[in-house]
Amino acid sequence: MSSDDIVIRVEDLGKCYQIYKQPQDRLKQFIMPTFNRLVGRQKTYYQSFWALQNISFEVRRGQSIGILGQNGSGKSTLLQIITGILAPTYGTVEVHGRIGALIELGSGFNPEFTGRENVYLNGALLGLSRQEIEQKFDQIASFADIGQHLEHAVKTYSSGMMLRLAFAVQMAIEPEILIIDEALAVGDAKFQLKCFRRLADLKENGTTILLVSHAIETVKSFCDIGLVLEGSKLIFKGDAKRAATKYFSILFSEQNQQTPEREQAKKYEDTQENKTSLFEHTFLKTKKASTVYVMHVKQRDMNCHTFGVGGAQLNYLEIHGLNQGNTLISGQEIRVICQFSWEIDKLQQLIEKGIKEKNITLGISLADKKGNYIFGCNGFDTGLEIDYQNNSNCTVEFILKIPQLIEGDYFITIAIAFGNLSNHVQLKWYDCFIQMKIVKAEKNVFGLIALDYEMNILNYNGIMNEQTTTTNI
Repeated sequence: MSSDDIVIRVEDLGKCYQIYKQPQDRLKQFIMPTFNRLVGRQKTYYQSFWALQNISFEVRRGQSIGILGQNGSGKSTLLQIITGILAPTYGTVEVHGRIGALIELGSGFNPEFTGRENVYLNGALLGLSRQEIEQKFDQIASFADIGQHLEHAVKTYSSGMMLRLAFAVQMAIEPEILIIDEALAVGDAKFQLKCFRRLADLKENGTTILLVSHAIETVKSFCDIGLVLEGSKLIFKGDAKRAATKYFSILFSEQNQQTPEREQAKKYEDTQENKTSLFEHTFLKTKKASTVYVMHVKQRDMNCHTFGVGGAQLNYLEIHGLNQGNTLISGQEIRVICQFSWEIDKLQQLIEKGIKEKNITLGISLADKKGNYIFGCNGFDTGLEIDYQNNSNCTVEFILKIPQLIEGDYFITIAIAFGNLSNHVQLKWYDCFIQMKIVKAEKNVFGLIALDYEMNILNYNGIMNEQTTTTNI
């Protein structure tokens, strides 16, 4: 790559803060140095705190950079210097391209203004003209999805609503460089999924992304390059997975075993599984059969993003096996029953347009809140053929044995397609149709999924163990 591909260059960067014990010491430091020089004395009235020391790295166009480090290691200070909020004590920073930044929640917003007024205010601060903001306003409002709250004062917003609006405005300016400082931690699971999908689109289109997060798996799965800060210094830069391993070793090293930092990191990870969900369904009835609940959703209550050429629709859906609150114990089985219908005239038009294989089918997929697909299947894979010519609707059952997944929020997507696996069209796609929460599993899950395994003791001191000890997990 040429030097033209470098969008951020940081060279020998340092930032020092002057810490004063008392307010009057600040005044003394302003007045006394001149007098002290005259009498040949050197005295300071502050303590130096180095937030960053000797930081150097380059970021190329289109790269996604994850910045890891314990609290107080200098991550936020680094981002604030890159965005121009802070000035460095020494060193240089070069930035080439329009920056979008989510660093301090609510920055650039007037709490007395409504959400609508703040969209125009924040957009102007980011360099958009009023005409450009008006053209993008519907897009911003749709992404934020806060309804009538857009007409209320921002001071009445929750942190999650503030994030929604701030993120939506930043996405509207189509930044060449996007900087996020742990902002997504406050969003609910549904909005986090939307954000990660948008970030993936930006990444694919060449946007450079700098992401500060305590969530190691996020950095490993989303970022190309990782930076690890420790004690104000850059101690690692390289592959994101290796950076995550380095950070993990620091976080749980012997000297950090019982430190407040480790406890804080654990609390932070716990907050990633946000208890609030803005994705609610209207359940017409919930009946209990022993300890198993059945969830019913009819067509008029299907509140989710849909797309497709039309000609088919989902009429109702049942899920057997969920517990109250749409929770499911990892490892349990669920039955998903869907009735869908189609318009034979519409299907005939698709055949005339070039769909050779004449088969209508239903598909289902499961994804986590970051949009990572865990599982997916459809009738094309199984060879299931539905007689659509002599019928107008069909009821299909999926029996899913949910694997041992890490606790958190997951989403079920339903899709209706016509054609075959290699040549088909989407008639109707119900994106993230059902949200459910996986709760405590039968065993600990490290990573995304747990596998069944055996652990055997083969020998002691090189001598075969006559009575093999086996642990089945």
